[in-house]
Amino acid sequence: MLSYNTIDKKIHQICQVIAKVNRSLVPKQDDDSHTNLYFEPIEKRIYGRWFQQNDNDYILALNLDNFSFLLLADNKEIVKQFQIEGKTLVEIEKDIAQAFGTLNLPTEGLMDELHFDIPTYSFIDEIWEKPEATELNNWITYRSIANEACLLLLGLAQAKSEIRIWPHHFDTGIYIKVKSKLGIGFGLAMKDEMAMDTYFYISAYPEKYNIQYDNLPNTQYGEWAINENWKGGILTIKELEEKSDKEKREVLIDFIKTTYSWIIRQ
Repeated sequence: MLSYNTIDKKIHQICQVIAKVNRSLVPKQDDDSHTNLYFEPIEKRIYGRWFQQNDNDYILALNLDNFSFLLLADNKEIVKQFQIEGKTLVEIEKDIAQAFGTLNLPTEGLMDELHFDIPTYSFIDEIWEKPEATELNNWITYRSIANEACLLLLGLAQAKSEIRIWPHHFDTGIYIKVKSKLGIGFGLAMKDEMAMDTYFYISAYPEKYNIQYDNLPNTQYGEWAINENWKGGILTIKELEEKSDKEKREVLIDFIKTTYSWIIRQ
């Protein structure tokens, strides 16, 4: 079975198609949030954002159950389904652009290159195949946990935030203001050099003052990562493997509570 990190890369790449539709048809936001995605675990779909054309509302989604793109109307009716399996990325994008034209939806620049870069994956030009169900379910499990973990922190902080996937870095995350001059970022990030594995992170974003990262509390799970480029707590998914769903939740709660409690006292 392919690793979670490998499936993460493949879904990251294919979701750039949704980001392109968002970029082209959703009203632009200064923070680029109009390109955001959302993983919905009940239907097992990754959604873009709603856009309005010809007095109708539409949204593009990746259906992980049958690994296809769905163009949906405002009542969730499937307007058009696009197969992924057996096609290259170029062919998939061409199919979507042609269908949008047939439906009288804007197509100019629809599948142009995005305004940000993601890694150039080795499979970029290959024909797409549907991942094995066990591989997809593993991805679904951790992204579902990420959604719940974000909700747990929002409840703890009594704050409001959208839980979204940023198509650039592909982390499921939130940003909240916990004090007038202090924000917190939290989420599940792709494998990178920070932890050499997929990991949950929490970090403070202070305004007009510096946090002194000394007297850090010991964490039963995860660790503090303090360097010149980034400062915060990280918890790799390796620490969650082989644990029951209840145990995974307990580990995350301990990590969130320990790190958040220290940050808000600064």
